[in-house]
Amino acid sequence: MDPRIDRRRFVTCALAGAMTMALGLQGGRVARMLGAQASAAAATHRLIIGEAMAEMVDLRPVYVRTFGTAEGPTLPGPVLTAIAGDAVALEVTNTLDQPHGFAVAGTSIRSGPIPPGATRTVEFTAPAAGTYIYLDPVDAPVNRLLGLCGVLAVLPSSGNTPYTAPTPAVRRLFDDLGGTAHFPGEPWRPERTRVWHIHTIDPRWHDIAARGGALDPARVAADNLPQYFLLNGQSGYFASHDPRSVPAGRVGQPHLIRIVNTGVTANSLHIHGNHVYVTAERGVVARDALMIDSWRVGPLDTVDWVLPFRRPPDIPGPPDAPLREVLAQELAYVDRYGVRQSPLIYPMHCHAEPSQTAAGGNYPGGLVTHWEITGDLDGVDFPPSTTTTRTRR
Repeated sequence: MDPRIDRRRFVTCALAGAMTMALGLQGGRVARMLGAQASAAAATHRLIIGEAMAEMVDLRPVYVRTFGTAEGPTLPGPVLTAIAGDAVALEVTNTLDQPHGFAVAGTSIRSGPIPPGATRTVEFTAPAAGTYIYLDPVDAPVNRLLGLCGVLAVLPSSGNTPYTAPTPAVRRLFDDLGGTAHFPGEPWRPERTRVWHIHTIDPRWHDIAARGGALDPARVAADNLPQYFLLNGQSGYFASHDPRSVPAGRVGQPHLIRIVNTGVTANSLHIHGNHVYVTAERGVVARDALMIDSWRVGPLDTVDWVLPFRRPPDIPGPPDAPLREVLAQELAYVDRYGVRQSPLIYPMHCHAEPSQTAAGGNYPGGLVTHWEITGDLDGVDFPPSTTTTRTRR
């Protein structure tokens, strides 16, 4: 093995995407809103451009470049959070031997090339509330595809929606959550948010980069055959059993899901159990909050979904019976291995062919996760043994 690889940090699935970095004066509150693990409050927020070896779902180590923190590299980069209008100062250090940079796609926020070993402070005002991709624009799309990318989530300073200027349809949807017969329960709360960061890896280009070889951006863009399909840096079982990725709550506890695609393929995300509402796409708040169960997310797309956490309509038994009673009756079957066959867990997977047929992407080893109902509308949680994910947290 190349001796340079031996010196690189090794990122396992357990470390991937482990942190949210809260930016701005109100950053601590933002981190709590997103229900994520936050970095300690600090006057200066710092990203470190570095490299690592990341373990894929089949245990293969793959060289990646990362936006990390003082705690180490993460794949993808940490979720950056801010409140619209906040002043942000972000210190970016390049530890690699070639120029790299930082930019927020679709905005004027950018560092310019950062020389090897140098640090540059990027000062900006947090943009309008929404979901953004940050990345290294140098030699695009090479560095983004090698792992230098992440999510910037911006919340409004006020209001009951995730947006600075919601359209009438989106405003009404959020007003209705928890306040109408169709959406009984509770309103959306910002801490009920999950990020689904989709990414692809073609190991051929990563291996060349690991050896210090030069990569032609046009060739990488035109000849890219992904072998791994990641959600928040993980695949298959690992993505689907990470509570940072899994929306989980009682009936009537709606969640917002921020989805970004930094890979090279278009993915068709399909969710079971509930339909979702598309509230924003590519930085634009939706004119009509469409109710769908599948949605195309192309390269560099962003999309926001509202998962209403309604009682699924196909559950057997009386529709007014508490689900905890149904779980003890119609859904009580357990196989001879002790595995419950009908937990209230519903998959999300990709319908696009590449993520289903490429090596390492085969369902359920590729782009897949799930959401989970953990309790009844009346506020009573199910026993811990009822579902599978909760017992592993």
